[in-house]
Amino acid sequence: MVTKTLSESIFGASRIQLALVAVLAISAAPAVMAEDLDVNQEISIAIGNEPPYTELKPDGTLSGAGGEIDRAALAASGLKNIKGVIMPYGAMIPAVQAKRVKVLSSGSLNIRPERCTQVNFAEPEICTAQAFLTRSDMVGKFDSYKKFAELGLKLGAGAGTLQAKDAMTAGVLKENIVPYPDPVSAVKMLQDKRIDAIALNDAAVLDMKNKSGDQSLQIVLPIANTPIDCAAASFNKDDTALRDAYNAGLKKIKENGEFEKIMNKYGLQSNYTLLASAKSAAEMCNPK
Repeated sequence: MVTKTLSESIFGASRIQLALVAVLAISAAPAVMAEDLDVNQEISIAIGNEPPYTELKPDGTLSGAGGEIDRAALAASGLKNIKGVIMPYGAMIPAVQAKRVKVLSSGSLNIRPERCTQVNFAEPEICTAQAFLTRSDMVGKFDSYKKFAELGLKLGAGAGTLQAKDAMTAGVLKENIVPYPDPVSAVKMLQDKRIDAIALNDAAVLDMKNKSGDQSLQIVLPIANTPIDCAAASFNKDDTALRDAYNAGLKKIKENGEFEKIMNKYGLQSNYTLLASAKSAAEMCNPK
């Protein structure tokens, strides 16, 4: 039998104390996380109110494909107190940066490297192609922003949207890009020849045409030389816990089939198919 020295006994005791401290720290961690993600907290979600991607119903229910995906993903992580907030696309990133809203809807912003420096994106959710809605007298005159610019035509595009930025990059003058307050107004402007085309994502353009009841309107899809884009919910750079909870919920609804059902409900089967070949958010934020 070996008798321990005093120093060995003290050292052994200190190791036990350290172990107890570590155990207490680990057991305390879930409480901190639970506080960070209080399931009763209100989650405000910014939307552009453009069906079929986002829509705020008269009773305040957040709807549209993006809105339903957001609600389902958050609910799968226990967060069900959701509030939709309508705002212009150009105001969304500043709003989430200033923490006036917690989430930018998955039906709002496409993942782009320059945006990744401003917000944290969830994983890709809705993949789309850009399209024009135009009049029959314009058919065949343009299939790209470059040709549109060369003709000096006027484009209806939401302020701060990807379409407005891509159009200007291709040479469309800023004064020839006309913002509109809502889809109905945009179609009326097109019919009245105040603009020559509307640029949006494919499904939104199709929804505009169908709801207008004007079968003379024509769709140009895709807009040549534009990429296939994927949108995702986005968050304040400091709010990684909420982003991670959203991603965990998103994974669940993709696995249990709820995600696909939502996409099909809004006629976005083609967008769902595109998602299968999409890169991760990290890869989209850092293209090589």
